[in-house]
Amino acid sequence: MPLYAYFICTLLIELPIVLLLLKGTNKEKLLIAFLLNLFTWPLLQVIYANYSISIYILEMGVFILEGIGYWLFFKQNNSWLKCMLIALIANAVSYGVGLLIVKYFE
Repeated sequence: MPLYAYFICTLLIELPIVLLLLKGTNKEKLLIAFLLNLFTWPLLQVIYANYSISIYILEMGVFILEGIGYWLFFKQNNSWLKCMLIALIANAVSYGVGLLIVKYFE
């Protein structure tokens, strides 16, 4: 599967989770979640391809960055802990589904 397809899968998994769990307008949530993923996903890919850093460490960094991003944009309606948990859930689910795709469809 081409690399961009994994990004699309990530968005298809993470965006609905953010829409369901984060408080704010749907338009804002979609835009912020998309932009955060547009930043963190390629960053993870470049770092993973060029350095010997564990994917688990990189994924932790991604969820922390996204959680901080959600909190910065939606802190008036959401606690920092809730934002971090939403980012953790969204990233854990998308990573798990990605593992299943690689295992069963590659």
